[in-house]
Formats: sequence, structure tokens, C-alpha cells
Amino acid sequence: MVGVAEGKAGTAKWIRGRSAHLRGALLGLVLERPSHGGELANRLAMRLGETWRIDSNDVYRLLQNLLDEGLIEVREEPRRDKRLGTRIVYHPTELTSAALTRWIETLLPRETFRLGLHAKLAVAREQDVPGLRLALAQHRRECLTLATMMCPGDGEPGSWGALFMDCTRDGIHQMLQTELDWVNRTLRRIDEYADRVA
Repeated sequence: MVGVAEGKAGTAKWIRGRSAHLRGALLGLVLERPSHGGELANRLAMRLGETWRIDSNDVYRLLQNLLDEGLIEVREEPRRDKRLGTRIVYHPTELTSAALTRWIETLLPRETFRLGLHAKLAVAREQDVPGLRLALAQHRRECLTLATMMCPGDGEPGSWGALFMDCTRDGIHQMLQTELDWVNRTLRRIDEYADRVA
């Protein structure tokens, strides 16, 4: 279907690149309920959980990308609290729903894990082993903390929202478990090598 959700620029740039996941999630949130930027940043952080590092400045940049593509629009609306003035609220356009469907159906490239640790391992010398062990142990602690926070719930979810939140937690928890397995295996192999050459 040519032209669906391609925006003003005639391309689907918004669906490519490292931030495509967040842009797609923002489309879904705007379609669900128009909101101002700060509220969207908070809702995004709440939905995606602690494993995502979400900065409100980044959210405004991503919203601008979607605005440039014609996938959302802004309206000035009166503030809901008792303060005077207006605020900018992001609303869906006629392209938003089709764009969200396209994003959900598009296979996005897999995120690279452990990039920093891989780079360190690739160039480490034997004298760097203590520093490597420290970096791996710190990564393991972070993964354990996040895995505890993202543990999926027991029982059957009572709503669609609860179901997708539980599925998200489950997916992240499984990735963290895989990450922990890799860290533990790497530390064990480093120790085994050190014992052999000692």
C-alpha cells in the first residue's frame, strides 16, 4: 500500500533508526489519548519500565520527528489546572492509525546488547582482567536489579492493558536472564583461563 503513513516528506524515515521503537510507542500513546509532551514522556516511561532510559528532551525530539512526518499534530489548548495560559497538546492525524499498524507489523533490527563490554573484551590484555571482572560484575548487578523489577506477574491478567504489560515484562525478563547467563559464563571462562596459566 504505497503512501500509507508516509507523511509530508514522502518517506517512512520515522520507522528506521535507533529510536524507531520509541517513535512507534509514542504514536500508540498519542492515538490512545492526546497529551502534552511531559505527560507523554511519563506515560512512555511507565509503560516501558525501568529498563528503558527515557529522557524528556529525547521525547520532545521524537515528537518533533513525528510532527515533521505528518503523523501527529499539535494544538494549543487551555491548561486543565487553574493556571493561566495554554499548553501544546499532541493529537493524532488521519495517518496515525495506519502508521502505528505499519510499525507494529514491521520487523525492526534487533538491538545490540553488551556493545561496550564486547568492545572491551575485544581489545583487553591479560593485565586488564581485574578491570574486566569489575565491569562484568557491575553489569551483572544491574541486570539482577532490573530482572527483579521486571519479573512477570503470577496468574492471568484481567485486562488487555495488564496482558501487554505482563508480556513486556516477561520478554525483558527473559532477555535479562540470557544476559546474566552470558556474564556468568564469561566470568567463569576468564577464571578458568587464569587458573590454567597460573
